[in-house]
Order: sequence, then structure tokens, then C-alpha cells
Amino acid sequence: MTPASVSPISPQDSTRLKNLLRQVFDSQIPNYGDYNLVCARRSPLSDTDRDVAGPEYYVVGYRWQPLEIMMAPFEAGEMSPAGTPVELNMTNLAHAVELAPDHYETATSTGAIFYFEVPTTIDLPLLDSVRTLVQSEDYEDFTAFMTQFVTVD
Repeated sequence: MTPASVSPISPQDSTRLKNLLRQVFDSQIPNYGDYNLVCARRSPLSDTDRDVAGPEYYVVGYRWQPLEIMMAPFEAGEMSPAGTPVELNMTNLAHAVELAPDHYETATSTGAIFYFEVPTTIDLPLLDSVRTLVQSEDYEDFTAFMTQFVTVD
């Protein structure tokens, strides 16, 4: 098997990837238009996370009012849903912490725990190549959101 090639970053590729992520999210979430989106991957920072099986990528929907996050796992290679989305809000939030810059841990009162990172660029393995999503502008808004989200915990 040949390693996947890394394609150069182009604004068109990034826009296309954002549109695909929006489709994955919209297909699973009611009231999907109310959410801003970022792409996240599972964070390697938690010892517990290394033993947890689960999706590697998430479309993270977040909104400021009401303050909440929707974690929608997806299969990057197929750009398709990879599990049941989980909502984290003020009625079910057990905790939310920033483990390191761009790395977060969130948990619901029912035991769903997510360790994830949201980088300014993220490589997604699509079929036989790797495409880079540039989300610098979305990243700034998301980190401001998470600063508020972790302080309400």
C-alpha cells in the first residue's frame, strides 16, 4: 500500500472541505444552521484517551446562545457520520477544561467524555490523498468560545 500523498493547500480545497463538513454535520443535527463549525481530532494529551476506542475526527458545532457544543463524530476518509452526535450544554455539562493550548476535555453528566484538539490547520485523509483544511478564522472564534465555555463549568 502506498502512503497517501499530501496535496498542496488551496483556498478552493479548504472551502470544499468546509462544505463537506457542513453536509456531514447538517445530516445529523436538527437546527443545524444555528451552529458555527470547526473540525477537531482526538487529542493525544490524556492518558485515559489512549485506551479509549472511538472516532478520530469530529465536526464540532458550537453556539454562543444558548452556550453549547455538539460533538459529531465523522469518518474522514468517507466524509460520513461515524457515530451518534452528543450535545454538551449547561444542563448536562459535567466539566470542560483546557488541557493545553488548543486541546480540550469535555464531559457530560451521563459519562460521555471527549478529548479533542482544534488546530488552525488539520490534515484529513480523504480516499487516496490527504487534504488540509485551513480554519484560522474559525479557530479564533472557537478559542474565544471555549474560553467562556470552560469558565462556566
